[in-house]
Amino acid sequence: MTHHWFRNVALAGLGLVLANTAVQSEDKIKPQPKPDKSYTIGVLEPNLAIPHFVAQAYGFTDEAQKMGMKVIMYDAGEHKNVAKQVSQMEDLITNKVDVIAFVPGTSVTAMAQIDQALAAGIPVVNVNIMSDHTKVLGRVRSDDYETGKMQGEFIVSALKGKGNVVMMSGVSGNSAFINRAKGFQDVIAKYPEIKLLSEQWTPNATDRGLKLMEDWTQAFPKIDAVFTGADRLAIGAAQALRSQGKNPGNVIITTVDYNDDTERFVREGWISATMAQSPVTMGRWGVRIALMALTKQPIPDEVLTPSISITKDNADTVDISAIRQPKGWKPPI
Repeated sequence: MTHHWFRNVALAGLGLVLANTAVQSEDKIKPQPKPDKSYTIGVLEPNLAIPHFVAQAYGFTDEAQKMGMKVIMYDAGEHKNVAKQVSQMEDLITNKVDVIAFVPGTSVTAMAQIDQALAAGIPVVNVNIMSDHTKVLGRVRSDDYETGKMQGEFIVSALKGKGNVVMMSGVSGNSAFINRAKGFQDVIAKYPEIKLLSEQWTPNATDRGLKLMEDWTQAFPKIDAVFTGADRLAIGAAQALRSQGKNPGNVIITTVDYNDDTERFVREGWISATMAQSPVTMGRWGVRIALMALTKQPIPDEVLTPSISITKDNADTVDISAIRQPKGWKPPI
């Protein structure tokens, strides 16, 4: 069964929401002039094994270097490596960096260390995954709730409002995944003939997506669509279905992000739609807010970066400069 007509309806009706909010944010986050002083920015990433965070690291690094800033970057290696991020934050404070750009693995990671940084006069800019700390700056992120809603509307359209759905919601305790799942559930709750068979929280890893999909196809005789909180899970789900002899598009899969592997699965039709964030832009805007903090400029309470819907029908038109780092670029860890 093909779903192109419904896919296009979903795209036409939903792409505007994220685009408009992003434009409003971009008006507030202008490129900053190169400062007279050379600053040092500490960057804490939760998991540079995931392409999204590598692209984000490029945005941080490239924008900072354009501003003559020194970058000290750390990788926690996994979202749940809370102790490691705590130690890395303490290192940055000890090294007396001028500002910290913090992408926490969970919403409650390093709360006490944020207090320590602020007490030492070091501003903390929050990017991508939202901290529960009330005094972080910028809160640069995608509108994850709207992203989840977009996935929900896409699946509802593709299934004509009727079918069986499973959810690989992603990393527990993580604001981005929580908000995506909530947006999706709020949409499908309006359609009583769409049944949610199972929801599982799991690390964003291909092997986890593959195993979950294998388990679900054993447990449930009919699955029509799969919501995934991020693209490594979607790739795993698609691999499981392919190994079972399914055809691309037999089961609708939606996800978030757009790395090289995801693009291939989208173009082949295994992933029906991905809501691509702008991780390079997140990093760039994080640096801009860092400079605004250092130069005592007013900073918005929240900054939303653009997201776009991508399917195999529009993949050739996508500008990936805000989505991926240049080929061969490696984070300066």
